[in-house]
Amino acid sequence: MARKAITKVQIVIIVVVILIIAAVAFTAYYYTTPPPPTPSPAPSQAPAPTPTPTPTPAPTPAPRPPIKVGLVLPLTGPAAKLGQRGVDQFMMAVEEINGAGGVLGRPINVIIEDDEGNPDKFLTVVKKLIEIDKVDLLMGPLHTGNLIAGSDYIASKGIPLITPFSYGPILLYQKDPVKFRGFFSLWMNTEDAARGLLTFIRDVAKAKTFVYIGETLTFSITAGEYLELHAKEIGIQCLERITVPVGCKDFSDVILKIRGLNPDVVVTTIYSGAEVTLVRQWYEQKVPKSLCGLTALFAEWDLVDLIGEQSDYVCFVAPMWNVSITEKTIRYYNKFYEKYGYKIGGSALAYDGMYFVKAVIEKAGTLDPEVLIKACEEVEIIGAAGRIKIDSRTHGPIYGPGYIDWIIGQWIGGKPYVIYPSHLAEAEFRKAPWWG
Repeated sequence: MARKAITKVQIVIIVVVILIIAAVAFTAYYYTTPPPPTPSPAPSQAPAPTPTPTPTPAPTPAPRPPIKVGLVLPLTGPAAKLGQRGVDQFMMAVEEINGAGGVLGRPINVIIEDDEGNPDKFLTVVKKLIEIDKVDLLMGPLHTGNLIAGSDYIASKGIPLITPFSYGPILLYQKDPVKFRGFFSLWMNTEDAARGLLTFIRDVAKAKTFVYIGETLTFSITAGEYLELHAKEIGIQCLERITVPVGCKDFSDVILKIRGLNPDVVVTTIYSGAEVTLVRQWYEQKVPKSLCGLTALFAEWDLVDLIGEQSDYVCFVAPMWNVSITEKTIRYYNKFYEKYGYKIGGSALAYDGMYFVKAVIEKAGTLDPEVLIKACEEVEIIGAAGRIKIDSRTHGPIYGPGYIDWIIGQWIGGKPYVIYPSHLAEAEFRKAPWWG
């Protein structure tokens, strides 16, 4: 059979068919065959993992060193009870201050030393506080004689000293205001004490004559001198100033003399504990005159604890009492009793003194002694006892209306009643049945 030749048209058709088949086959292969695996790089070629940064903890700031306060009071000897009460007041204030964050972010560390009421011991412990403990300032003492004994040494070291108990800084500053520029007192000076007793004589007892009893102590003698002077200026007569030895055991002769002088009232500054003997004998002998004492046990619950009803009708003059002197006063008294279990009497100046120190350091912003001394003259606080401000002329506190002012009370039925000033009075001044 003869073969037929393939035409050009047929060749074209065959080529088209082959191309279509190839395209279909390629598409089917592409969509049904998995891609070959990607080869892993050699271990030496693997990229290093990016490390997660570890946060660096912030450094813990070192605690700031404490502010060191040296406190010197008699914790043994005749005045130990007064000394311990001062310590209790100080420490209650320190606990409050430290609990609220301290001063300038630093805690207060009180280093307490016992001077036993002895001048030589006072100087010894003060040297230890300054040279070994490196205190920033001193507080105390109770006895003016002790402070005078150590005054030259303290002044030579430039350490500021603040005492709520003694008028010694006032005496020393008046003697040499350059040398003793760093000494300050929150306690009354002798002239302020005289004004307090005169307030009783004039405004409460309405007396025209009086007799003054003082101990053989500088404060007591000088207060009597000022009292007689200021009384004379307003027409009140001092019939006599009687001086008794410290710790007098018998006031019989004094009482006999008073009966003969026949004053309207009798006022006194006795601090040695002899006031208990005086009050007891005054009651037992039924002296027909009013008796008023300046602070000490006259303004402490110990008087009632020791002699009971024999304290009745005795009056006291004190810089404060448990009445609404400021918004802090009653809170202070209540907290003190709750904490220590005994009733404090006519003072909160040790408690206020620590808050005064806090304000001084905050005002200064530093513990540099010269800056602290300047701040002491400028600071003013509202304390439990009233507004507290140092008089730059004396380095003692300002006493009087608007500042620390006088509270006069009277013991009746074993309890104290404020009888002056009128806006704080709880009762009126009462006369004993035997006064006539």
